[in-house]
Amino acid sequence: MKTLDIAVNASRVWHILEGTYSITTNQVKKLLSLSDKDFFAAIGWLACEHHIYCDEQDGEWYVSNKQPLGFFSF
Repeated sequence: MKTLDIAVNASRVWHILEGTYSITTNQVKKLLSLSDKDFFAAIGWLACEHHIYCDEQDGEWYVSNKQPLGFFSF
């Protein structure tokens, strides 16, 4: 995977997060048709920039670009 591809996917994920408070990782992957590898590379890119927050609720992982109560950043 090329760095440019990761950056583009990170931008696509960010755009989805801009339109929602929080969303499950599976919903994001489905909306953007991303494989696990592509999705987590994009999340890693955003995490390196401290732009992503995560939380686990009832076995489901949620992501946000805001910091909802209980969410953590990397």
